[in-house]
Amino acid sequence: METQTFQVVTSAVAPIVMVSAAGLLYTGVQAKNLHLADRLRALMSEYRTLTPEYAHQQRRDQIVAQLALFRKRIGLSQRALEFIYLAMVIFVVTTLLLAATPWIGGDAPPAVTVGVFVVGVVLLLVALVFEFWEMHLGLRTVDLEIGGAVSDR
Repeated sequence: METQTFQVVTSAVAPIVMVSAAGLLYTGVQAKNLHLADRLRALMSEYRTLTPEYAHQQRRDQIVAQLALFRKRIGLSQRALEFIYLAMVIFVVTTLLLAATPWIGGDAPPAVTVGVFVVGVVLLLVALVFEFWEMHLGLRTVDLEIGGAVSDR
């Protein structure tokens, strides 16, 4: 029984490590999400202070275009956070399945436990895809901000 308990604890470590990794990823994405929201608020503040004169119209148009991209970026970042959070829940469920194995009458079906774990990994992968997409939009936001001030070499 002691060996079986050790094996259960040992096998339950992998999903817990994934919870920790996903938690670190979540913290980084959340910090970036907050920064995006702050930048959006700053652009809105600037937009409100600009008068609709011709000299300011170009900047107003630039801000409007950036606001639309920031809205998309925040949405993508939010989706990534949701998938990371779901992945963490799935990894905790995997750990519970592994830990409960001795008490539910022997072995939990390995296919179920592995399947649940794989779902968590897939959710993390989807979150990363959303983050890559958001980063791509970030380059477009930078291009709008610098406008024609910097030429490509």
